Amino acid sequence: MKNKPNNIFLSHSNEDAFEACLLQYAFEVLMKDIGVKVWAYQRDQRKDEREISKSLKQRIKESRATIFFVSSYTLDSGATQWMELAYSDAFGIPTFVLLHHLTFQELKNREKGVPPLLLSRQCTQAIEWKLIEPELRKIIGADNA
Repeated sequence: MKNKPNNIFLSHSNEDAFEACLLQYAFEVLMKDIGVKVWAYQRDQRKDEREISKSLKQRIKESRATIFFVSSYTLDSGATQWMELAYSDAFGIPTFVLLHHLTFQELKNREKGVPPLLLSRQCTQAIEWKLIEPELRKIIGADNA
């Protein structure tokens, strides 16, 4: 894994694109010293790429970690995000869940539409996004060792 770039995949719904863009920029600035690049569909997907799902799968596979940005929009129509979560799990990519305007209890109370994989993860409120930075640094540092 030594030659793997310091990429982090950011999964978010289209409706949360503005917040995700801010988060993407914040992590890149905060972790610039270790060369982190946060990949997100809105900013980084090539417009001429035909097989978007294949591209997303490859981007996740090439990442050191995934940040899974979850909101009510994800819960209402998050099929693509659920697929990204599954890819992340299948490839053994560490995943950090940020809950945006949503509590873990609200997530658990959903009768359907929430994959058990999401409920088994540690979740952080999006407003406390900086709390995951030390763990991201550990992952990237361990992979580079």
